[in-house]
Amino acid sequence: MSSSHSTEHDTSMMKPDSSSPVSLVERGLRCIEQRHYAEGADLFKLAREQLFTGQGQLTAALDTLNQATMSYLDAQRTLLEASKHLAESDVEQQAQIAALKKLLPTLLEDVDIASYTRAGPGNNSKGHQSLQLLRTPPSEDGNPLPTLYVTCFGHFEIRRFSPYDQPINLCHNLKGQAVLRYLIAQPKHRETADMLMAALWPEDAPEVALHKLRIAISALRCSLNRDFASEPGGGYILCKGQIYQLNPSVVIHSDVDEFLSLYRVGQQANSSAAAAGHFEAACRLYTGPFMSEDLYTDWPVIQREELSKTYIAMCAKLAEFNLEHGCHKDAAKWAIAILKVDHCDEEAHRQLMQAYAAQGRRSEALRQYQRCQRVLQEELGVQPM
Repeated sequence: MSSSHSTEHDTSMMKPDSSSPVSLVERGLRCIEQRHYAEGADLFKLAREQLFTGQGQLTAALDTLNQATMSYLDAQRTLLEASKHLAESDVEQQAQIAALKKLLPTLLEDVDIASYTRAGPGNNSKGHQSLQLLRTPPSEDGNPLPTLYVTCFGHFEIRRFSPYDQPINLCHNLKGQAVLRYLIAQPKHRETADMLMAALWPEDAPEVALHKLRIAISALRCSLNRDFASEPGGGYILCKGQIYQLNPSVVIHSDVDEFLSLYRVGQQANSSAAAAGHFEAACRLYTGPFMSEDLYTDWPVIQREELSKTYIAMCAKLAEFNLEHGCHKDAAKWAIAILKVDHCDEEAHRQLMQAYAAQGRRSEALRQYQRCQRVLQEELGVQPM
């Protein structure tokens, strides 16, 4: 018995205490291997503080490793900032390209006059003919129509010429505005009269719904075509047979298209830092639900849910990326962004708790866990995994 007891005692003495330098170093190394560099560096510092004077070799090794870890973290933060700047510059460049496209019709008119004066009619050079191809396409009645810039996330707005101009004052007819939102949301910005009537006047008889649709379209045309001469039935809204559509000659930019483009570029990025930069630029565009004016109608529901899922997926990637690189405040910001959209997202609760704990905010991490428990129980009838 005494031999067995002695063996157990000796074995227990060989196991390092969880707060011993050896245990702290082992835990720190595991953190580094799992790419939790900031946590690993903190554990190395704690181990360093507990070493004896005679353990100079281990002290020097820890100092060197800690310095290398901090240098790596600094490099990662610099790379992250550079990626963010790259994504922001890309967005700004696209805006400047759009602004230049707006100016091209005016510039080309000047080229027309100068070319005509120098060469006379019918003698245009090949270079001038190539410039002609860059003209803003005319509307069906021959008048060039400015590019439209559309905001679909949060409050719906539409602008001419550039994303920085004042929003167009749309018609007071609310159904006319709804028709525009519906057409903007369609892949080719077109829809049959029957589908528009079913979506916007589902309870009205067909002849009544058709009459209301025509009134709405008329009011919408007046507000969109204001300040631009157009023939009756022309301008931004066209009707061919029983199909209403936005004029296909008009260039249309939307925040949704830009959002999805940045998401796709981020997915194909060759580094996690570059992906994070594009995801962050995309998430800044998500200022609220898709077509929030139509929250209580059926037609935008599927598209709204898909865009929301994409936004949450990018926020989750950003939260995880920032956790891995020791940017715990940014990680918390993205986890909170998810919970504002879906407060039952258990992974976001976990990321937020982890971010709080890494900052030493343990009471907040505990409260977040309790909040997660309560929400999951009340909403889904389950407990956290």
